[in-house]
Formats: sequence, structure tokens, C-alpha cells
Amino acid sequence: MAWHSGYSSVLLLLLLIVQCILYTRAIQCYKCIFAENIYTTGESLCNGFDYSDKFIVDCPYSTYCMKKNTHSKIGEEQINGTERDCALQMYRTQKIRNGKWHQEIEVEEPYVEGCKTTKDKGLRTPFIEHCYCKGDLCNNAFIPKGNLLLYISIPCLIIMWL
Repeated sequence: MAWHSGYSSVLLLLLLIVQCILYTRAIQCYKCIFAENIYTTGESLCNGFDYSDKFIVDCPYSTYCMKKNTHSKIGEEQINGTERDCALQMYRTQKIRNGKWHQEIEVEEPYVEGCKTTKDKGLRTPFIEHCYCKGDLCNNAFIPKGNLLLYISIPCLIIMWL
């Protein structure tokens, strides 16, 4: 029995180490815009979104991905749009170190996983839905994805313990 519990402890420790390594690298998100900007940015449009590598970006200053759905009615025409990107979490600040000002970048955690709808407040866009999720490439669907490694490791540990 001692070997069995020791083996489980080592496995749990390895899973925790892998978990830490996975979350120390930059998250990847899909990125595309609803309509071309007035400036040429070279960004891909979401109307051609196909889950390919050309839509994948690294997000070194984000821990969440974002998807924004907009539904508008202009005259008799219904316009629907989607944008995908890294969630805006980077906060630039100035701090004094050794008597000199230095720029520092902090990554804030202002979001909660899930979707929220914003209703018209006098704007022409009566429906805007912002969705935030954690995990690589999670902004391809509405449903936030959980941590697959955690969901797999817990049942494995329980089975090994029996």
C-alpha cells in the first residue's frame, strides 16, 4: 500500500508541474476583425474565418481570449458581425526604481469566463455579446472550455487509488 500511495503522489506532483508549465507560456487565440479598418492593418476578416493558422496569434499579455458578436438592424437590413482576439488585459504603468521612472507592464484579471450581453443604450447596435474564455484557441465557440488536463487527471488518480 505504501508503494501505491507513493506512486500516486509522484504522479500528482508531475501533473501539477505540467500544469504550471502550460500556464506560464503565452496563450494563443484566434484573431479576426468584423470589417476592415480605415487604415490598412493587414488583419484577417472574420467572414473568412476557417480555424486555420493564419488566424492564430500569441497573446503574451493576456490570459483570456475574447469573442464579440454584434447584431444590428439598419433600415430593413440585419447585420451580424464577429470579432475574435486576445482579451485586453495589459496595463502600462510607471514606477520609480533607484530614483528613476521605469515603464512596467502588468497583466490584470478583470474578466470572468462566460458571455455577457450588452443591450442598446441609444446606440445603433442593439445587441452586443462579449465572451471571454481561458485556454488556447477557446474563442472559436461560445462555450468556454475548462481545463482538460485537470478533468482527465482527477479520475485517473481516483482509479489508481482504488
